[in-house]
Amino acid sequence: LAPLRALDISKMSSPEIQHLLRGGGGYSRDLVEILEKHLTKQLAEDTFDPEANLALLKLYLLHPSITSLEALEGILLKAIMAFPATHFSLCMFQIPQKYHSELKPVIGLALSLEMARFKTFWKESESLKALMSKAKGWQEKVRDFISGVVSNMYRSIQSEQLCELLKLDSNELDTRIKKQGWTRSKEDKDVIVVNTASFESTRVEAAQGPTHMTLEQYKALFHAASAFGA
Repeated sequence: LAPLRALDISKMSSPEIQHLLRGGGGYSRDLVEILEKHLTKQLAEDTFDPEANLALLKLYLLHPSITSLEALEGILLKAIMAFPATHFSLCMFQIPQKYHSELKPVIGLALSLEMARFKTFWKESESLKALMSKAKGWQEKVRDFISGVVSNMYRSIQSEQLCELLKLDSNELDTRIKKQGWTRSKEDKDVIVVNTASFESTRVEAAQGPTHMTLEQYKALFHAASAFGA
């Protein structure tokens, strides 16, 4: 077990971590510190290794006395950044109920996204700046997810409303429009066309209906988005 402690995690890649997990040391208590450092690296460098994070959760179940609440928060943050993939749910199954109350803020963030309460999500994230600052690139990952939902919910949407959903300044919107392959309406530059694939006509219509979906509607959309991204 001594060699595990001597490993320099800063020089190890995700494939090397996976090899280590499969090499017989997967249940070693000494592996916990290595995986915790690997998680810190993921947060700092905007990388993602879900298998390693799940392995760390399993080790915490085997060695509950060394469970780190900070690491649990970090794992869940990385899972949120992977939406619409189902990593968050997989992680929650591995976290004992007794920690759920302490993890309520980050769990609340996930629920807000899952329920398409995007304005609520951004408000909640503002109150968790210290926590969120640990995860490099989290805003962009969340905006990618929200953008996917918007494309499925709407044909077109007012730029002001879109900025609110994505928490973007108006001068930042064009960068997002380009990234998503959206366009501004020729008839009204304040209308953003986000989905034309399902429509025969290209005539722009203002988005109608509520900003938020029902749980049933969103569940259907969430599963569809997960399948699309697979």
